[in-house]
Amino acid sequence: MTARFVTEFRAQMDGGRLVGHASVFGQAARVGGGWEQIAPTAFDAALADETTDVRALVNHDPRYLLGRQSAGTLGLAVDGDGLRFEVDLPDTSYARDLAELVARGDLTGASFGFIPGEDELSRAPDGRQMRTHTSVAQLIDVSPVTFPAYDGAGVALRCVTWEPSPSLREQVIRAKARARLERGRQ
Repeated sequence: MTARFVTEFRAQMDGGRLVGHASVFGQAARVGGGWEQIAPTAFDAALADETTDVRALVNHDPRYLLGRQSAGTLGLAVDGDGLRFEVDLPDTSYARDLAELVARGDLTGASFGFIPGEDELSRAPDGRQMRTHTSVAQLIDVSPVTFPAYDGAGVALRCVTWEPSPSLREQVIRAKARARLERGRQ
């Protein structure tokens, strides 16, 4: 079962890189008949897994690839707010369209696709079930989306050079090395 969660972002046009949070911690979203939220530990194992190769897509659609971890065009990191992403937009018509929609404020959401891992159940204030995802078995994609479910995250288009944190820098180096190895085996 693949789950998708969505988070809202407020956009500004400032270049060719899309940055933001695909997930935010501590916010509940109504999913089906209950509520769900993401714990700060949820992405730790997935991001530490050397086989993780997340894609950035538009609206979770694989026809609209924006970037990929193993190519070094998508960076992911967990910070105090949630799952942060930065993707260097390709020079494609759909990426230019996306940049325009974000700059105009028409497209204001972000999301992530994943295979759930462990969770904890509790009760939300309205008495319905609250599922807190404490781990993600596999992180599949991060996506700017049309219809967000979560509020509170931010994103911008920018052109300044991004300096990833040391742990994220190590992930990018490992991902590039894996990609070179795979190309060498073919």
